[in-house]
Amino acid sequence: MMADDDQITCDVHGSASPAFVCAHLAANPVQRWHCDDPTDENPWPDAWCDRCNDVYLRDGEWNDDNSREIELKILCHRCYEDARSASVDCLDDARRHAWRAFVDLCHGELQIKQDQLIARYALGKHSRWDWDQARGELVFSSGGIPAVIAKIQFVGSISTRSNTWLWSWANPRVMASVRDGMIAVRDFGRENDYPHLVVPKWSADEADGWEMAAIALHVLDAPGVYRSPGDNGVTFLVMTDIRLAQ
Repeated sequence: MMADDDQITCDVHGSASPAFVCAHLAANPVQRWHCDDPTDENPWPDAWCDRCNDVYLRDGEWNDDNSREIELKILCHRCYEDARSASVDCLDDARRHAWRAFVDLCHGELQIKQDQLIARYALGKHSRWDWDQARGELVFSSGGIPAVIAKIQFVGSISTRSNTWLWSWANPRVMASVRDGMIAVRDFGRENDYPHLVVPKWSADEADGWEMAAIALHVLDAPGVYRSPGDNGVTFLVMTDIRLAQ
């Protein structure tokens, strides 16, 4: 791997941005990652493992002295994303059992609410639907006449090109106003040690997308979810409020 100003050359991915992780994560990414949440300005924040986090907690900060105890490795940003994605599999048997039980609970709640929503608003009978990020709305209409209007938050998307899930809070293409609700889902995941809710992007299929949407519905106590198909995958929206158009 070679460095060139703000870019590095990865043997696998070619020219890429540099990202920094502790040597333990570089050697074995399938463990808990400690790092800031990614932002549009810093999509690949420095990351370290539980062992290195003990050093951080001991002193309450990173400084010139304790940073010498940590060996850092440079990864290209795509290698970083692949390694971070693998970390969702770090659950031991007990935590995996708790996670699956929680997913099943949320999925059952989703099925009940979706049935109620369809029965009340007859969503499948409308000829078209359109969502608008700026307005934060999903509109069901027939013959050009709006029939049902829902306030929305974008949960995330499944890419059929890369077979990955991407949370909306890590997607700069989604406006902040329609992804901020997912911060509560991310915080819930951190509090309960559910890495699938905290890792921005990971290998997944559409069934995983439905599960993440069900969890968002549960955490936000929302009335329903909508699946929006696209050319390269599927986007999941949670409807936070829904009403008949006047």
